[in-house]
Amino acid sequence: MKKIIYLLVAWRVFLFIPLFVSQIFLKLREGFNYTTPLHYIGSHNPISHFLFYPWANFDGVYYLSIAGSGYTVDNAGFFPLFPILINFLSLNSGVFTVQQFLVGMVLSSTLFLLSLIVFNKLLMLDYKRNISFHTILFLLLFPTSFFFVTIYSESLFFLLLIFSFYFARKENWFLSGIFAMLLTATRFVGIAIIPALLFEFFVQNKTFLSKKIISLLLAPIGILLYAWFNFSQWGNALHFIEAQGKVLNNRSVDEIILFPQAIFRYFKILTTTFVNYEWWIALLELSSFIFVSSLFYVAWKKKVRASYLIFGVLAFLIPASTGTFSGLPRYVLVLFPIFIALALIKNKWIKIAYSTVGIILLFILFMLFSKGYYIS
Repeated sequence: MKKIIYLLVAWRVFLFIPLFVSQIFLKLREGFNYTTPLHYIGSHNPISHFLFYPWANFDGVYYLSIAGSGYTVDNAGFFPLFPILINFLSLNSGVFTVQQFLVGMVLSSTLFLLSLIVFNKLLMLDYKRNISFHTILFLLLFPTSFFFVTIYSESLFFLLLIFSFYFARKENWFLSGIFAMLLTATRFVGIAIIPALLFEFFVQNKTFLSKKIISLLLAPIGILLYAWFNFSQWGNALHFIEAQGKVLNNRSVDEIILFPQAIFRYFKILTTTFVNYEWWIALLELSSFIFVSSLFYVAWKKKVRASYLIFGVLAFLIPASTGTFSGLPRYVLVLFPIFIALALIKNKWIKIAYSTVGIILLFILFMLFSKGYYIS
């Protein structure tokens, strides 16, 4: 466990280097200042320093706004548990205050540390120590892993996800159901935990006819409560889905668009449009889809636990079936079976290539993200 903590500290320190480099060589992206806290705070605010404000860029702005002043009709696409925790721990100190910002930062970092500790315990149920270590290493080296310690819900979602599976493996279905309930109150794709846990329950008990399965009825309560809140506020229980479609990401929320159509759309973009920044992001999104799809195949061939794969594939296909892969490079962070698959690959050159490319892209992408360039 010490090696994992040392690894996390080294990774966390490394992430400050792109901030220094971007401050020297990049300016804030013109016309996108609204994506950073700088747009909402004074220049004398301590969090306006270049080592601080980037950690709350893009979605972080929404989470801090919700934590400080509540929901509006436009930001309902962001699920409530993460901003509720920021609000509670910062004692509702207002919007974009130093206290609120620091709470968000400490919360994300602490939750991610806890998630790696529990993740290691979950991995050790099936694999040797070196596989566990390399799984976590490859997770940290993924090009968008910096989102785990920004003021985003990634770290909270990952912790709740791992806890849900860990207690399911320990046959503590009540706690597994509690954490699954919190998971579905954190992000929409949390609903993918429900069929995964039901399958795990059947594998362990060989039947669904057991009183213990009642605990899993807790799982959908999180999203149902948020749906009820949406209905009470805006007269539409599914308003949060509509709101997600308004976040300028070309996402379809009123129909399922099979991913082959999205792939065709991306090939068309890459072969017929002018090469600019958005072209490179489109390449990143398509590459993420292809890379992760390949790793799910490897995970299946390597016999990664079926319940993990059920969650991973469903949580992958939900955003990939909206007509766009926008956000996919970040969404795949929590799909832990793909990192198990990477650790189980025996070819060392594949692992070296992944690690090298991962470090380079992690540096570049966080540098761009810190200056208001959309990544995911």
